[in-house]
Amino acid sequence: MELIQETKNEKKNEGGITLRDIVELIFDNWYWIVLSIAVCVSVAWLYLAMQTPLYKRTAVMLVKSENKSSNDMSAILEMNGGVSVGSVDNEIYILQSHQLMREVVERLHLDVAYRVKDWLHYKSLYAESPIRVNFIDPYTAPVFMKIRPLDDTHYLLKQFSVGGVKSEDREQEIAFGDTLVSEAGRIVVEAVPEYLPAYYNIPVEVSRISLDAASGMYHASASLAGERTTLVQINCVDSNISRADAILSTLIDVYRETIIEDKNRIATSTAKFINERVEIISRELGDVENELTDFKQKNRIVSIDAAASQFMSENSQMRSELVQLEMEYAIAQAVQKAFSGKENNKQLIPNVSGVGDAGLQSQIEAYNAMILQRERLVANSGESNPLVRDLDSNLASVRENLSSSLNNYISTLKLKLGKARSVEEQTLSYIESVPQQEKKALGIIRQQNIKEALYTFLLNKREENAMQLAITEANIRVIEAPFGSSAPVAPARRMLLMGAFIVGLIIPLAIQLLRLLWNTGVRGRKDVEEYTTMPILGEIPLMKNDKDKDELAIVVGENKTSSIAESFRLLRTNMDFVAPEARVIMFTSTMPSEGKSFVSRNFAVTLAMTHKKVVLLDMDLRKRTLSKTLDLTTKNGVSTWLSGKNHSIDELIQPSSVHDRFDMISAGIVPPNPSELLMSNRFPVLIEELKKQYDYIILDCVPALVVADASIIGRVADLTIYVIRNGVLDRRYLPELEKLYRENKFKNLTVVLNGVEMESKKYGYGYGYGYGYGYGSEHGRKKKRNVIYKWAHKIVRIFRG
Repeated sequence: MELIQETKNEKKNEGGITLRDIVELIFDNWYWIVLSIAVCVSVAWLYLAMQTPLYKRTAVMLVKSENKSSNDMSAILEMNGGVSVGSVDNEIYILQSHQLMREVVERLHLDVAYRVKDWLHYKSLYAESPIRVNFIDPYTAPVFMKIRPLDDTHYLLKQFSVGGVKSEDREQEIAFGDTLVSEAGRIVVEAVPEYLPAYYNIPVEVSRISLDAASGMYHASASLAGERTTLVQINCVDSNISRADAILSTLIDVYRETIIEDKNRIATSTAKFINERVEIISRELGDVENELTDFKQKNRIVSIDAAASQFMSENSQMRSELVQLEMEYAIAQAVQKAFSGKENNKQLIPNVSGVGDAGLQSQIEAYNAMILQRERLVANSGESNPLVRDLDSNLASVRENLSSSLNNYISTLKLKLGKARSVEEQTLSYIESVPQQEKKALGIIRQQNIKEALYTFLLNKREENAMQLAITEANIRVIEAPFGSSAPVAPARRMLLMGAFIVGLIIPLAIQLLRLLWNTGVRGRKDVEEYTTMPILGEIPLMKNDKDKDELAIVVGENKTSSIAESFRLLRTNMDFVAPEARVIMFTSTMPSEGKSFVSRNFAVTLAMTHKKVVLLDMDLRKRTLSKTLDLTTKNGVSTWLSGKNHSIDELIQPSSVHDRFDMISAGIVPPNPSELLMSNRFPVLIEELKKQYDYIILDCVPALVVADASIIGRVADLTIYVIRNGVLDRRYLPELEKLYRENKFKNLTVVLNGVEMESKKYGYGYGYGYGYGYGSEHGRKKKRNVIYKWAHKIVRIFRG
């Protein structure tokens, strides 16, 4: 059983604060918790009131894939380990690029911002702004001004500054629409009649920054709406809902225009090439026609066809083939000229359908697509991008293959032309009989036919290219126009208030818990019961009045009804139950300043009030604390009796002025050997002699754990009362007291708790009852406490609203 109890005590010694302790701590400090929560929530609410709310708007668009041949750019890049042109990730990057946002800022004039003071925070204005400020001249430095509309026609200009330098004498009344000449250039302020009346005499702050700075202020984030989809979700967070919607809509428009512009660049380059060739062929055709006219006029030839009908019929097939070959050869040479040269290394190649085989046209399309992809990457990330270097390497390879294919094609055309001309010369040899004039005319007519065919072909291609430019569309479709909740997403109001509530709850609890964790003193009856098995004889409340704070003050009396007086009466009653036969009562403690002498003296008076004769002995032969404090005569005392200098008990007794049945005996002169004197046989004789004259003998001893005197004195005691001062004694000493109790070193060892806060329930170890049962001074303190609680409840109701 003893081993079980010892294990139990060891566990208690190791135990910390329990959940019940925390709950009791909350109830004991509820007013501090309420005050802390009110302060923290108020600070959070004030912070929220000072912050400008931010709103989130979202738009969703579909990025459609384009149908391309198996030899298109995507296939070429994928075979070379590159990134697909139609990659959605690339489009997301472009959507978030600074270049697109700068275009959005410029179109929406977001470099000029408007805001008004709305109680504790600023409210951003955009579409609902009562004024529009137009800066006519280019940007030079940041501009700030305050404009206060006075009426429908005039406004007051205040606090005008350029580049952070405030201009002097700038408060002036100006008419809407007038041009203001300033350090920032010419400025025109226009009124918005729809919103102007609501802002009369309200200052509107206007600021202008550079386009680059404004582009950095506004941002749109893009991401895939799902893992297996090409839906792109674009988000914009801004302090103004209409401005966020405008940014998203304009960003999509700019992005669409960029795609169309990129797609049309090939067609535009082709149109330029065709127009140049049309102009050249037109001049050449005119020259040939003029030459034919001059020839006919000079040689007086009316009908060349009639003269050469036989030749033309025989040579018609070969001439048609020769015309086609020469047309293809001329276009191929023009394409080769546009393709060759270092200056054209990164230029688009004109692609005219109908020239060359399908493989050559496919290579030209793939090369142009790679050029466009490179220009897009360079525009967004610069020449140093690894993707650009990889693409340059692929371009070099494709360009080399394309050059080889083009040279082979031209060589083939040369061979075909040579063969066709050879055949033509053979057929022409049969017409030697034809006059030389007609032979020359046939050459001119042939050149005319070639030029006409080429001219007609180029005109057809120009119309086809113009139609392609007209029908080009972007490969995107808007699924959701800008939408979103009208509730702000930042600051997180609910989360911040909840956090403030939690912080307000934690702060006082943390302070109290830290105080309790750092406090190693005995915290009340519960500590004694947890660490020891000693019986508790009673508890002495903490003295509240200054007049009672003397460590040897008499707080009991015939007519005293305070809680502390009642506690001594209860202590007397409990003693009758614990040791009814006890007459010699010893008071001791662990260390000085625990109120041992205070308790022993008041307890002696309490016993004397029951018509019993009581004597109090100062057994502290070393310090004589009680004797010095009460100014007792030290000529005769316990030490002189033990040393044999006194032979009569009456010489030792000193009457007390507190009660006529209460006497005291001083410690006497300080002896050199207190322990040896206490061990002498004269000490028990002294006690026996006192028993003959007194009903109770109270021994005020030295601390039990400091010197051995208490153990020596304890052999004559019937009851040992161990005084523990609440909050003073380190509770780590309690196991030592338990050891004294188990070893039975003191007879009938009991505990009296001194200085207990009976009403505050400190740390959950107090008790809700008091002494005096609602009368006397204690009753007055309860009334005062009730008034304090009422005021605390009023404060709580005020914060709750």
